[in-house]
Order: sequence, then structure tokens, then C-alpha cells
Amino acid sequence: MMARRLCVALLLAAMLAIPTVAAAYVGSLLSTTGGIDGTGNWITDPAGMSFEWEVTQNADNSWHYSYVFTHPVGETSHFILEVSDNFTANEIFNLQGDVGNVEIGEFGVDDPSNPGIPGNMYGIKFEDAAGLVTAFSFDSFRVPVWQDFYSKDGVAGDFADAGPRGSITNAAWNTGFSLYDDDPTAPAADGSIEFHVLAPDSTTDPVPEPTTLMLLGSGLLGSVAVFRRRRK
Repeated sequence: MMARRLCVALLLAAMLAIPTVAAAYVGSLLSTTGGIDGTGNWITDPAGMSFEWEVTQNADNSWHYSYVFTHPVGETSHFILEVSDNFTANEIFNLQGDVGNVEIGEFGVDDPSNPGIPGNMYGIKFEDAAGLVTAFSFDSFRVPVWQDFYSKDGVAGDFADAGPRGSITNAAWNTGFSLYDDDPTAPAADGSIEFHVLAPDSTTDPVPEPTTLMLLGSGLLGSVAVFRRRRK
């Protein structure tokens, strides 16, 4: 009896000593390496564009999403990040950074404010950014999955051969921009999959990621059960 109690106590102590590791992912897309497509100076300027993200899990199991979009000229009129079509405004909180108004809905090819967008997308539209770098972050209980993005300049480009108006709009989107149902279903990870970005979407975690503590706990409890059967 004493030996069994000592074994259980030691196993529980070991479980409590193992910290739970929060999930964290980082990735980026670059126009210079084919990850970002677009129009105007944004895509033709040798300096190129970049879109970087960092997604970390908070202590309350919500997720912190941090993004930085950099382009060579002009300003960012708006930035659209794809989410699922049942995403609501109360599922984004702690918004910070170089953006103002936020709109959630369907955006696409029939809207003249999104020139060049490859297709329709349901997303979060961040507006009122300025400058060459747009950095913003927010929290959500929606878990990260692979999605698309689109952004447009508030200032037209300057192309002499762009047509009668003499200008073409600067715009950008991920090269892997796809129909909503065609986005990668692979688990969240570092880097990018098929030129997509991590964004909040599903309410069910697609990542089979039980914590180290849970794995250890189930294994140790199994060991205790075996020990008890052998004692009998």
C-alpha cells in the first residue's frame, strides 16, 4: 500500500512539474520570392512587398494575431484578412496598431474599391491605415487556419502606359489566393502553405495538439493503472 501511494505521489509531482507550452507560429510572404502578387508600383518596384505574421496562444486559450504589411510607395487604404463566413464583430478584441475602422462582411470583384482582387472573400476589413508600413494586432478565440488577404493603396500608382487615366491602382494579395473552400486544410505551422497566411477562422481547432502535460498525464495514469493491476 505504501509503495503504491508513493508511486502515485511521484507521478503526480512529475506531472505538475512539466509546464504547458503555448502554441506559437511565425511566417511571411514576399513579392520578391513569388509569395505576393498585385498591380501598380507595389508589384513592379524592386523594393517589393512583404507580409509578416506572428500567432501565439494566450493564457486564456484565445489567440493573439500580429501582422505587418510593408509596401514600397503610397499608403494603405484598407487591408482585408479572410475569415469564415460566420465570424462576427464580437469575436475580435484588443485591436491595436495602424488601422482605424473595422468592417466584417463579403468583399469581392463587384466592389470597385477592391480593384484587381482575384475573387470574392469574406473577411475583416481594416481601414484608415497610412504610410509604407501597416502593423496591427488583435485577439480572438478563433483558431488559426490558412487564409487569403487583399490590400489596396489609397493613392494611385503613376504609370504613363496604364491607359486613358494615366494611372493604375496599387493593390496586393497572396499568390495562393483561392476560393473559400479551396484554402489549405493543413494544421497551423511556421512559414506558409501554398502561399497562404494564418488568420482566425474555425471554431474547432484543426491542429491535433494536446499539450505536453495532457500527454504526460494520460501516460502516467496508465502506468498507475498497470501498477495496480500487477499488485493485484
